[in-house]
Amino acid sequence: MKTGILIGGIILMIIGGILIYSMNNSKYPPKDITPSPQTQSSSSSSSFLTSSQASVPLPRDIDIINNFFALIDEGKASDAVMMMPSKITRDDSIKQAFGVQFAAMDSVKVKKIEESSRLDWTDTWHQYMVTIDVVMDPNSSDGPIPYYGFERGDNVRFVGLLKEGGVWKVEGMATGQ
Repeated sequence: MKTGILIGGIILMIIGGILIYSMNNSKYPPKDITPSPQTQSSSSSSSFLTSSQASVPLPRDIDIINNFFALIDEGKASDAVMMMPSKITRDDSIKQAFGVQFAAMDSVKVKKIEESSRLDWTDTWHQYMVTIDVVMDPNSSDGPIPYYGFERGDNVRFVGLLKEGGVWKVEGMATGQ
């Protein structure tokens, strides 16, 4: 009888130890089944969370600019166009025009990003002076503006960021402020 109780106690301790070990060393944390405000909303899954909802940091302005030019460099012109606000890409012909211009860039590398017109910044608009190293497709010399205004090598462009629907978008790039 004493042996049975002793063996039962040992088995319970082993089972308890296994349960405690598996709970503390699980690869997967317990799931929170409480719906978050994002899952309750009808917003698109590609939008960013607000800082109060996010478990990872939101992208900084510099990250957005780097990602924009990286997409162009990777040949993903349409994805770069999707990073622009709707007031700029209001119809398909404008989206296509930007896509053609971005696709004509054989290579684009960000070399330097500096704040610009800091005193003019608002809660929904920022501007940066960006130096990019560009190699254009030779066929773009026949465009409406040869090489779409880019020269081989370093080019300085002023890149505006506009907050649209809580998400920062690339408003465009210009040779002047």
